Amino acid sequence: MKLICQGNELSDALSKVVKALPVKRTNPILDGIRLTASGDTLTLFATDLELAIEKKINANVLLEGEAVVPGKLFADYAKKIEEEEIEIDGTDEAKLTLRYLDSAVNIKCLNKDEYPVFKEVSTEHSFVALRKDFKEVISKVIFNVAADDARPSLRGVCLNIKPDELEAVASDGYRLALAKATIQNNGIVEKIVVPAKSMNELNRLVDDGEESVAVYIEKNYIMVDLFHTKIVTRLISEDYINYEKIIPGVFTTEVTVDKNIFEKAIDRVALMNRMEKKSYVKMEIKEDNITLNAHSEDGDVNEKVTIGLKGKDLVIGFNSKYIIDAMHAIDEPFVTLNFTTSTAPGIIKGSTENWLYLILPLRVIG
Repeated sequence: MKLICQGNELSDALSKVVKALPVKRTNPILDGIRLTASGDTLTLFATDLELAIEKKINANVLLEGEAVVPGKLFADYAKKIEEEEIEIDGTDEAKLTLRYLDSAVNIKCLNKDEYPVFKEVSTEHSFVALRKDFKEVISKVIFNVAADDARPSLRGVCLNIKPDELEAVASDGYRLALAKATIQNNGIVEKIVVPAKSMNELNRLVDDGEESVAVYIEKNYIMVDLFHTKIVTRLISEDYINYEKIIPGVFTTEVTVDKNIFEKAIDRVALMNRMEKKSYVKMEIKEDNITLNAHSEDGDVNEKVTIGLKGKDLVIGFNSKYIIDAMHAIDEPFVTLNFTTSTAPGIIKGSTENWLYLILPLRVIG
């Protein structure tokens, strides 16, 4: 293998595929990135056997071939010379030589014959969405995924693929986020659960442009095709919770509030008990105000925010972090807070039906 490429394109590609390298070392060969030179393209590939990322860049290929090199070292070194034109020489199978300016570096190669062959996903069944819509549904739910000690399905994002709509859902058992996007469906109607790590990488790799993204599903795998970049991941096999039954549809208290004013007030109130395991905020909803209250050994705080109220007065308590996280994900000027009783889930919505956040209340203190 021998080729010439631009350093900035190589460094950018490596910064993407290196995200698929395993966090914990289980098999030394998985620390490698596979380089394949063919035609006028250099293909970079990395996997931890659950997630795989492939990126193609333009190259002047002088000799076709393949090599596997230590991924993080190669990526870090490429970043240092990203402003240069680079010759990559793998004619000696034991090492890869990078030549730039009047300098050169040799990087020891790994055994390419030991590198795993990852799943090729069929392109028979797919759905297509605008990149900006696909990215938005991910970003609106991903922060609600449960930690590692939860049941397997809650450690991922549920994609409920309907005839003309994609519904993304994430929950940690105490809160739930749901977001929707219009899609063009080519033969898929099912629910799948995508691991959180894979969804986080998709959120980073997908831009918010008007171009389309194609998503292919086959058995236990999903592939997202971004033209020169492909992401393949193994799915979580456990069925997702029946979230439709959890979301209430009738409310007795509906509060409309300026999102920015409410968010800043919650941020300030949460400072009072931020060191406690559950940063508690009590909400007293009455007439045209919502009073936010928190206390700790260091003091107490009360803030009033003007609201529009439909229905009954109510006193209810929540983990303030959950409210703040939801507010950070919302980009609308006004939100509605919907409640029934002090012990039933609260729902945060916007002006459209494209998203909602459900949060379980805490026992009202005082």
